[in-house]
Amino acid sequence: MDKEEIKKLKDELNESFSDEYIRNAGVLIHELAEEFYENNALEGKVYFNDTIFEYCLIDILVDIARLKYFHDISLVNYTKFIAYAASWCLKRKPFQILEGTSEEYIYINETFALTLLLQASGCYDENTQLFTEDEEEIRDLIGKMIYHLKYRNTNPQTLELFLIGLQTGKGVHNVS
Repeated sequence: MDKEEIKKLKDELNESFSDEYIRNAGVLIHELAEEFYENNALEGKVYFNDTIFEYCLIDILVDIARLKYFHDISLVNYTKFIAYAASWCLKRKPFQILEGTSEEYIYINETFALTLLLQASGCYDENTQLFTEDEEEIRDLIGKMIYHLKYRNTNPQTLELFLIGLQTGKGVHNVS
C-alpha cells in the first residue's frame, strides 16, 4: 500500500472510529496473540507476522464500519468484534509456520481463532472451573469447533452465533 492509499484508508476509518478506538482494537487483538504465542511455546516454531496482522485489523475495522453504517448503530458489542477478528485471522493467517516445523502447527491460526472465541465467551479464563462430569462433553465441543474452523466455511456471523450459543449454554448450566 502506498502513502496515498494509506491516507485514504485512514480517513475512511476515521469517519467511523476514533484513532483511540483503532489503536485499542489493534492492541487488544495483538495482546491476545502475544499471550497465545507465549502460552503455546511457539518460539522457534511459528512467528506472528505483523504486516499480515495489520491487514487483518484493517479488514476487521472496515467490516465493522460497514456494519455500523448498514444497521445505523454507533458501537458493536464485544462478541461481534471478536467474531470478526477471529474470522479475519482465519482468512489472513497472521501466524506463520517456520521452515522445518512439524505438521502439528499447520492449523495454528484455527487454534488461535478458537482461543479468541473461547476467551470472548468467558470459557478461556483461569477462574473458569469445569465440573468433572462435563469435561468430556466440553472437550468434544472444542473438538467439533476446531474441526469446523479447519474444514468448514466460516464467517463472522457463524462465529458470533457460536459465541451466543456458548453464552446461552453457560447461562442454562448455571441455572440448573
